[in-house]
Amino acid sequence: MPERIDLLQVDDPRDVVHRTVACLAQGGVVGLPTEAGYGVVASAVHPQAVERLRTLRHDPRSLLVRRPTLFLRGPAEAHDWATIETVVGHRLTKRAWPGPVSLLFPAATNGLARRLPAEVQPFVLLDGKIALRFPSHRMIREILRFLPVPLIEIESLNHSGEGASQASELEQLGELDMILDLGPTQLEGHSTIIEVGPDGCAIVQPGVMPESVVVQLAGTIFLFICTGNTCRSPMAEALCKALLAKRIGCRADELVGRGYVVLSAGVSAAEGMPAASHAVEVVRSRGGSLDDHASRRASPDLVRHADHIIAMTADHLDVLLDRVPDVADRARLLDAGGDDIDDPVGSDLATYQRTARLIENHLTQLLDELGV
Repeated sequence: MPERIDLLQVDDPRDVVHRTVACLAQGGVVGLPTEAGYGVVASAVHPQAVERLRTLRHDPRSLLVRRPTLFLRGPAEAHDWATIETVVGHRLTKRAWPGPVSLLFPAATNGLARRLPAEVQPFVLLDGKIALRFPSHRMIREILRFLPVPLIEIESLNHSGEGASQASELEQLGELDMILDLGPTQLEGHSTIIEVGPDGCAIVQPGVMPESVVVQLAGTIFLFICTGNTCRSPMAEALCKALLAKRIGCRADELVGRGYVVLSAGVSAAEGMPAASHAVEVVRSRGGSLDDHASRRASPDLVRHADHIIAMTADHLDVLLDRVPDVADRARLLDAGGDDIDDPVGSDLATYQRTARLIENHLTQLLDELGV
């Protein structure tokens, strides 16, 4: 029987990490929790360990029938293993990771997978493709940090979501050297496997990330920025949705399915505030809606995920780039001429109407410029 370690009872998790790394480095096979369910891992440079994974994958008792996946230390490593040539591929490696998502790409012709032992390559490279995952689970990331070689995982298809039960089932196989038992995992289910091709992406094995979220992560994201996210940027968001929907020939609530996500945020926003009443009124008169708007802060992650970051004033742009300088090539003012969109807060309805017309005119120019 494998050694089973209850992670909820250990005094020093670092000791468990080092013991696990030593086991894997010596060719051991380990069962461990991920964000969603349990899996079994082995070092990709130990053919005998990988052969044990292969045996387990075909054992009807194990439910380990999902595609073998290579764990990465970070998104940048993906290019060492796979050919990532599409915008959608780059977006998903940036937005879906770290998390319970495996991305299936064509294997790089001269990538690191071709340097793995000959016996291992057919197990990892099925149909010339390779599945990659950057997990968010802290224990796995610590193991990867200390392990100098790639790690291959096969995932349990236990659908119960009962982590303790999954660890017990792995223990009964008798083919593992260690099992790290954390009880129920953070998410009930298993990872989503997404194939990325030249024409977009598709879910090939469903999991905890629903298709609606995958579509949103793969789409073009517009992010409008102002101060409090209650007047100017929400108006720009709603009016942009209305213009896009008209150009594409769909409803505003169908834009995500067409590959467009339109958001807004504020550099000094409080969370969850409604849009200003005059903003709601003038946007409604122009075919948009701010009825369900809730303000949000322009967090670094939100900003980094956007393809087009459009600020209302030069001050907003400066503050944003001070906080997230790496997005400078994707950030600009709404007014291509460099003028600010003045804040209408506290003004009368006529001022809001003028602001809405101005924003709409600049949005029309922006979409024309982008060829949408």
